[in-house]
Amino acid sequence: MSEKTVILKVRGMHCEGCANNIGNALRAVGGVREANVNFGKKRATVVYDTEQVKQERLERAITDAGYEVE
Repeated sequence: MSEKTVILKVRGMHCEGCANNIGNALRAVGGVREANVNFGKKRATVVYDTEQVKQERLERAITDAGYEVE
């Protein structure tokens, strides 16, 4: 297992509910160990297994949820 932490800047969050939606979308991706979304800082911190998932898939989970990754 090769674990990596990435911080993704997210646009389009308007409230804590948005942050929860993004967190849920990220945690639903196989290989994600932890996902914390900070509405105030407009970012998502994700810990994931690089052998199971690529960063592009994490970004797609955010965009599929209706938000943008900077």
